[in-house]
Amino acid sequence: DYTASFSGLSQCLRKAPTNTGVGFRIAAQRLLVVVQMLMGDIPERHVFFTKGMKAELLPYLHITQAVRRGDLAVFTEVVSKYATRLQQDGTYTLISRLAHQVVKAGLRNLNVSYSRLSLEDVAHRLGLPSATSAEFVVAKAVRDGVLDATIHHEEGYVQSHELVDVYATKEPALAFHRRIAYCLTTHNDAVRGMRYPPDAYKKQLEASRGNRRKRNDDKTD
Repeated sequence: DYTASFSGLSQCLRKAPTNTGVGFRIAAQRLLVVVQMLMGDIPERHVFFTKGMKAELLPYLHITQAVRRGDLAVFTEVVSKYATRLQQDGTYTLISRLAHQVVKAGLRNLNVSYSRLSLEDVAHRLGLPSATSAEFVVAKAVRDGVLDATIHHEEGYVQSHELVDVYATKEPALAFHRRIAYCLTTHNDAVRGMRYPPDAYKKQLEASRGNRRKRNDDKTD
């Protein structure tokens, strides 16, 4: 569940100390960037230029740029370039799953730019091997709701439908729900943190030890 993973990693970064544990924060930030892209979102650019993380996140910046561009050939080239580094980070398998997101991003860009496009052009622009592969990818995107288009198999082109007003769909409500859920989780964590302050148990432990020591002294007397 990428949504639960994104929430957990966000909390890890929020609760991690800022002056220590740089390695932990870098590892969490790497995973957060990858999970965010697997969810279909593009991380903010400033994330990759956080103090102390710029060099470590450079491969992920290039991968993010390739995903945003929607060119499968460029994405494959970037992943091959940083394959050893990604394997050392333990994110290579997750990065490999991003190929589908690259194609979806490319199809969205084409759908916005063109109302009609041949399958040969789709294959060329997305870096796919043939028009048959492009037709399969477009058909899957239409089925998943990524595109609102019709495939004309005999003529070999894709016809996009008129863009629907996004505010007439459920997407704004879903985005609003996600933001409210995030705010409520942050509020609950803050309340829980104030209710149980750090090291509060130590005072009780010291008090119980003092009482035990006092009882032992009374028995000795």
